[in-house]
Amino acid sequence: MSTVDLLRAHAPAAPERLQQRVLTMRPVARQRVRVRPLLVLAGAVTLAIGAALVHGLTTSSKQTTHSFSSDAASSTVARAAKAPALESQPAHAAGVAPAPNRIQHEDASIRVRVRDVGGATNAATRVATRFGGYAQSVRYRTGISYLELRVPTAHVKQALAQLADLGVLTSQQISIQDLTSTLERQSAQIAQLRRRVAALTVALRNPALPEAQRVLLQIKLAESKRALAQRLHGRKGTLTAGATARISLVLATQKEAAAVPHRGRVGRMLHSAVGFLALEGIVLLFALIVASPFAIALALLWFWRRRAVDRLLME
Repeated sequence: MSTVDLLRAHAPAAPERLQQRVLTMRPVARQRVRVRPLLVLAGAVTLAIGAALVHGLTTSSKQTTHSFSSDAASSTVARAAKAPALESQPAHAAGVAPAPNRIQHEDASIRVRVRDVGGATNAATRVATRFGGYAQSVRYRTGISYLELRVPTAHVKQALAQLADLGVLTSQQISIQDLTSTLERQSAQIAQLRRRVAALTVALRNPALPEAQRVLLQIKLAESKRALAQRLHGRKGTLTAGATARISLVLATQKEAAAVPHRGRVGRMLHSAVGFLALEGIVLLFALIVASPFAIALALLWFWRRRAVDRLLME
């Protein structure tokens, strides 16, 4: 009989008291909380939609520019709806007086109902040319025309009045952006860069300057000249924006004007929410693309360790 058989035949028996004590010390099995992927996905989608709705609500109620509506246009539309005989009476655009001694850029968006869209489109381009401006873009189709006009700021009020006389003014929105602080900041930066260029030029004229320092000063001078050219270009753009106003003009017949829906606050909120959801989707896709190599590496590592543990248990 082998030693193993002897040990099995004469295995010691533990006392009953010790067995009861071991049973009382057995750890209680904990219930594992199962995470359901569908619930997690539903919660994430709910949070994304809620964030998009909040973003749409805040952006639709926040006004970033000062807008001015034409009361004359509203009263004209109301009178035209009640009495068709008054439809031929034109409305006049309301102008906004710019602040004196300030550099400001003015944007105007007006919609005019006309009988002949083609003739009104040609007349609108002539109005812009008459005041020293030009038509930047013209999109025309049957019944409606979209124009982007550039007019000198000094004549924008007269241009708006003549554009409104082309037909019946149905809507108007004017916004003014002050550029004075931007121009002052750009001018201060230009003055500082010019002083730096002058100082570096004087320093480079020193014949006793070591060659290493001369090369370093030449690099700084080139960088300063490049920055000065960029600031000059930026200030030129600011002055151009302050000197010209942008007028977005829509010319439409009565049928086309009625077909264009008006987007209210709810529509703007939904439009902004959909855009925010699209942005969230793009960010999520980018995050998945970036994190996918790490996820694959972690999955392979976990699989390798699981196989190694299984092999150890089978040995």
